[in-house]
Amino acid sequence: MANDFEIIEQNLGYAIEIEETASAWRMPAIFSRDYQRIAEYLQSKGAEILDFPYARYQDMNWDVELNRGKLATFFSLFTKKWHFYVGMPSSVALPGKDDLKTVTHPSQHYVRGTHFGPYKDCSGTYKALFNWAQHKGLTLKNEAIEYYVNDPREVDEAEIETVIMIPLK
Repeated sequence: MANDFEIIEQNLGYAIEIEETASAWRMPAIFSRDYQRIAEYLQSKGAEILDFPYARYQDMNWDVELNRGKLATFFSLFTKKWHFYVGMPSSVALPGKDDLKTVTHPSQHYVRGTHFGPYKDCSGTYKALFNWAQHKGLTLKNEAIEYYVNDPREVDEAEIETVIMIPLK
C-alpha cells in the first residue's frame, strides 16, 4: 500500500467500455474477456489504446465499503453485486458496437493513490485514501476508477500496481 495521495485534474478522454454487474469472485474472468474484446475492437478500427485498462465502479456507498469487517467482506465476495464498467482509453472516439459503448470522460478533479499488492488488499488503500480526503475536507463522489498498471500473470503478487482515482464532488 502506498500513501502518496494527491488531488489531480485529469481529462480521461475517449474510451470504449462494457457495462457489467457481477460479484467480486467473477470479476477476473469478466475483466479478461472484456479487455480482450475491447482491445480487438480498437485494433480493428485502427485506434490506439492510450493508457492502462480500467474499471469504473458505480454506486459506491463509502460508509458501508470502508467499515465492513473481515467476515462481512468475505461474504460480500459472493453476495454483493458490483455495478462497474470495464474500459480502455482510446486515441479516437469510435462508434459503439453491441455492448461496446463509446464514452467521453470530461476533465475533472480526483483524489489519486496507488496500491501495490494483491487486488484483494485494495481496501486498505481505499480506507487510507478516504481518510486523507476527509482530513483535507474533500467530498468524494460515489464512484471509483481503478487503473490496472500491470498484469498479475506477469509480475509477483507484491508488484501488482493499481492506481485508484475517486472523483471529487
